[in-house]
Amino acid sequence: MKRWIGIILLGMSTHLSVQAQQAYVPSSQHLNDPDLFIPFVEESATFWYSAWDDARGGFYTNVARDGTPNRSWGTNKELLTQSRNAYAMVRAFQLTGNEAFLDQAEATLAFQYASAWDPVYGGWFRVVNELGQPQYVDERKDAFFQLYALLGPTAFVEATDDPTSWRYVWEANAFNSTWLWDDRPDYKGYFDTVARSGGAGLNKSFNATVDALTTHAIQHYQLTDSAHYAARLLDLADNIGERLVANMAGQVIGFPEEYTASWQVRSSERRTVMGHVLKTGWVLARMYALDPQADYLQNAQVLVDEVWEKGYDHTYGGPYKDFDRVTGQMYLYNLPDTTKAWWQMEQAITGGLFLYHLTGAERYLEMADETTSFFMEHFVDPVYAEVYADVTRRGETIPQWGNLFKGDAYKAGYHSVETGYYGYLYGHLLLNKTPATLYYRFGPRDTRRTVALSPIEGGADVYVVDQVWKDGEAYADFDGASRTLNLPAGTEGVFAVRFMPAGAVSRDPIAGEVASLESFDLYPNPSRGVVNIDGLPEGSVLRVVDVLGRVVGSSVSFSGATTLQLGAMVEQPGLYFIVVEHLGARVVRPVHFIP
Repeated sequence: MKRWIGIILLGMSTHLSVQAQQAYVPSSQHLNDPDLFIPFVEESATFWYSAWDDARGGFYTNVARDGTPNRSWGTNKELLTQSRNAYAMVRAFQLTGNEAFLDQAEATLAFQYASAWDPVYGGWFRVVNELGQPQYVDERKDAFFQLYALLGPTAFVEATDDPTSWRYVWEANAFNSTWLWDDRPDYKGYFDTVARSGGAGLNKSFNATVDALTTHAIQHYQLTDSAHYAARLLDLADNIGERLVANMAGQVIGFPEEYTASWQVRSSERRTVMGHVLKTGWVLARMYALDPQADYLQNAQVLVDEVWEKGYDHTYGGPYKDFDRVTGQMYLYNLPDTTKAWWQMEQAITGGLFLYHLTGAERYLEMADETTSFFMEHFVDPVYAEVYADVTRRGETIPQWGNLFKGDAYKAGYHSVETGYYGYLYGHLLLNKTPATLYYRFGPRDTRRTVALSPIEGGADVYVVDQVWKDGEAYADFDGASRTLNLPAGTEGVFAVRFMPAGAVSRDPIAGEVASLESFDLYPNPSRGVVNIDGLPEGSVLRVVDVLGRVVGSSVSFSGATTLQLGAMVEQPGLYFIVVEHLGARVVRPVHFIP
């Protein structure tokens, strides 16, 4: 008998966060001060503007270290690039309120819809050329790409309730449910591939299972509360427990990632990826927050503990990359040293923070903390922003891989921005028990509507909507406990929504202070050592911090016009942040110090 998530959410209030004595104190300033994730996300999203084709639309897939298209690797504008960069732009808007990011996301999705959608059979074409023309139109459709195609549209729907994106979401889901989903009772799950027209499904895998949850399935349930998505979530969670986790016992490390269509392990495929194991633990923890079944949490801990005990670098921090699941040997890929990947670091941060929230076990906080510090110090490019794809165990770049690039068929703005987005939300709401603010933009409709505002999983006993502003003015038509916003017919605008941890005391900055701080000017930027700051209100407190969140300039009170001797405070060129606080309001601005 199925467990219906919607019924559980309506009928139960389960306190998910375990309050424990916290002996482990995070050293990462990004976890201690989650607002520092905002400028990181802003810089990461802005980086990708250089890869946009102003003439024809679309993001180029192959991108050099400085953000410009790397034409020597080809000029395609692949589906994955568009969806992932659209996601990055949406999340950057939600953290900053800068509508230019959301406009860019909308333009990116317009290109994706016009160029990558299969108008004959439905679903998506994987490769689009520079002119926006689909390539390899008759190739089989791979679940990985069909699922990730929903990443950007789903984030855009979440932030805007946009009807056009909703239509593509529903149509894409219809293709996936009709053709990719294997509904045989004993073998339920997503096929790895199907024919272009659907049918002839082959194989099952980690990617076709877990990526369905991370790209859209959890979010779709949060947005719609539908029985269809409840059933799909439960089936996918069962796939994880009964297939992936159940097969861990026969491995030296990790789990088998490749299966036949009838869920038999494909013995010839022996690679197990630490980021995949961590991601699976993260999504099961999120499932537990929606439907508190003991096996979800137990399996989530089994998965993350597997990496912590066997695949994690306890000397330098962060998970290792890939292993042979049968022998336990690490894949070195012809390099003299072990390596770490940017997206796998994210899973240690997000999975660690969420499991610490659920269990109070300090090893998960330690994992998130150490990985955040390593990521910010070694993966973030201090010159051009965004992050490298891979580094060595100690954090050096890997020139023999050409890894100073920033974009290829699989790397775009998604994982870097998602790390900052969830780092901000988890850091505030779950770790520090402090409020977090996100922005939404809704267009007018002919009828009254109610939109869901649930950026992370958990009920009203975890977090609520505390306050809403529409275009800068207080807005009262919302329900804090159910986290829903009511929009009468014709209502439109940008909404700032402040989420508050359950039981936390609301403390508002004095009216107008945020707007007052946001109006200050900072120039020149980039700077060669001197930064001018105009327009600070009397009594403002200013700090200069590096990318790790370490204070490099003393806290000082300023007012009016100020000249900041940045060159006297820092030793190395790179990205720094100016943090200004006044009367409860706080603004963080990035500044580049160049030689």
